[in-house]
Amino acid sequence: MKKSRVFILFVMLTVVFGFFVLRLVRLQLMDGESYRLQSLARVVTKQTEESARGEILDRYCRPLVRNETVLCVDLNLTLCKSVNETLRSMIEVFRSYGQSYNDSLPISAAEPYIYTAQTMSNDLRNFLTARKVDPSSTAEEVIAALIRYYDLEEYSSDLARAIIGVRFTMYRSGSPTVYSFASDVSLDVITALRERSDSLVGVEISSDYNRVYAEENFASHILGYVGPISASEYEIRKSQGYSLTDTLGKDGIEKICEDYLRGKDGYRYIEVNTAGAITSQLSGQSAVFGSDVILTIDKNMQEITEDSLAASVAANRENLGKGAATSAAAVFIDVKTGEILSLASFPDYNLSTFYQDYAELSKSEESPYMNRAISGAFPPGSTWKVVTAIAGLEEGVITEKTTYRCTGTYTFYDTYQPTCSNTRAHGVVNVESALAKSCNCFFYDVGRQLGSDKLAEYAHKFGFGARSGIELAGEIAGTVASKSRRESLGQLWQSGETLLAAIGQTDNAVTPLQLACLAATVANDGVRMQPRLIRSIINRDTGETVEYHPTVAESIPISSKTLSLVKSGMFMVVNDSTGTASRPFVDYDIVQVAGKSGTAETPPGYAAALFIGYAPAENPKIAFAVVIEHAGRAAQPYTAQVVKDVLSYYFSHQDSFDSIWDNNSLLP
Repeated sequence: MKKSRVFILFVMLTVVFGFFVLRLVRLQLMDGESYRLQSLARVVTKQTEESARGEILDRYCRPLVRNETVLCVDLNLTLCKSVNETLRSMIEVFRSYGQSYNDSLPISAAEPYIYTAQTMSNDLRNFLTARKVDPSSTAEEVIAALIRYYDLEEYSSDLARAIIGVRFTMYRSGSPTVYSFASDVSLDVITALRERSDSLVGVEISSDYNRVYAEENFASHILGYVGPISASEYEIRKSQGYSLTDTLGKDGIEKICEDYLRGKDGYRYIEVNTAGAITSQLSGQSAVFGSDVILTIDKNMQEITEDSLAASVAANRENLGKGAATSAAAVFIDVKTGEILSLASFPDYNLSTFYQDYAELSKSEESPYMNRAISGAFPPGSTWKVVTAIAGLEEGVITEKTTYRCTGTYTFYDTYQPTCSNTRAHGVVNVESALAKSCNCFFYDVGRQLGSDKLAEYAHKFGFGARSGIELAGEIAGTVASKSRRESLGQLWQSGETLLAAIGQTDNAVTPLQLACLAATVANDGVRMQPRLIRSIINRDTGETVEYHPTVAESIPISSKTLSLVKSGMFMVVNDSTGTASRPFVDYDIVQVAGKSGTAETPPGYAAALFIGYAPAENPKIAFAVVIEHAGRAAQPYTAQVVKDVLSYYFSHQDSFDSIWDNNSLLP
């Protein structure tokens, strides 16, 4: 019985073993060639699904920057039978239609070959070293060596150089399988490539997204632009998943909000045959769109600000001729929240054609890429008298009863006797009428009694001499004139310079944004709000929202009496017949405006014209600053026109502006 069991078990094992032997024989000997051909005919590859960058919207969610789907041409290197031949055919197709493709080799495209960059990048150095080419070689020697390395002797020198350029760009991309040959490709080129699909195995068509802007030359200094990642940026961001073929924000909100705007690429694994056809789709991960950024600006108000500023500059230039109105800036800000409602810098530039225009515009004497609203250092001129008046009143140097007889010349010093504005004698003035008439002599005397350091102390309270922290790169701190500062630099401070400092001259240099914040702080009874451009950020996938609430930068202890006197003086500037800005507003009846005009010498050339203020005068909601460089002493109508144009829009849409912050719990 026991032997029979052993026999049965032996037979069963023999049958099973025999089955496996027969199966192996069939697989390897009979069907082996068939399976081998099938395995060669199928390749599993990873295909990237591009994510869309988040949009940038205005305060009412109107698009300022959106995405547009474009066609791209990729090259799957695992499917190419001959990379050189495939590249040759692709280059010929692209050239025949005048379509550009990716070529980042810093060597001229035609003979005689020269380097197009002043210094050799690490990418090129490593690329050459890996191919046993001496990095110290001339451009001619490099091309010759690479032609030999890539077996390109049979090609024309023109095509050989083009193929090398693509080969280098492939290397920089860091992808061993799929390479992005070109983006934003026309349908004509796509059609031509598909017609050659039999010979262009491995060429794939995909989609990507381009940035599209609401208007040309619109909010260029706010929005910023995107561009290819540089080697230095890649080193910083490669740990965050960036590749050398990625784009990222280079300036403006695009740069500041890069981490929010950037989406996350998806991917899928696909199985393709040797003809490049997809035979099956495997696992993958969907792309995640970037978050949308909602700004505080009003699109229509921004357009009006920019258009009015450009028109005023043009009118100013027509009046004074060459050398006038070389640049300008304007800022309008919510008094209670610190939100920037519009911010313009002239001249500006077209974001859509940034890279095409860069070579020419970067050499322009007008420096259109400079955001003068936050980076322009202007002498504040008589707008500074607002600070001097507050300091004098708070320190008890003057009171509401203090008067001064202006004779047109300040004679306190025997050896230095500066004149009043336009050498005009204003007669007896107090702090209110001195602000209205912009009497230099009155404020010379206030400044002399205060001293430059005390005056500087108050200026710093209003945020001068420091960056505001607005969400834009390139903001400057400016300077506040004082004896202490000058001496800290090892330089001499003359007593007479204190007089000039009191009226916004000598070392004082401010930005239009700082001036707008000064006006807003006075209007807000000494509460200086943090200026900002970002209102909220919304995650498209989850709906999660990050709100940016109003923030107090500093509460300046200013007495109600001081505020009342200074506000009265600023009201008279615009609304009293003796006020320096009264004439441009004589027929303006939409709202009463309070302000302070200023003229500052900016040699060489005409003086700068400045105007700051707020409205309505009795219950301020919006503050502003307008600066036109080299506008001349009679430029008040030009700065005032910008203010009138923008305020007319603002107050005709007051309900919509108010509704943004109906929830008072958001306010500090």
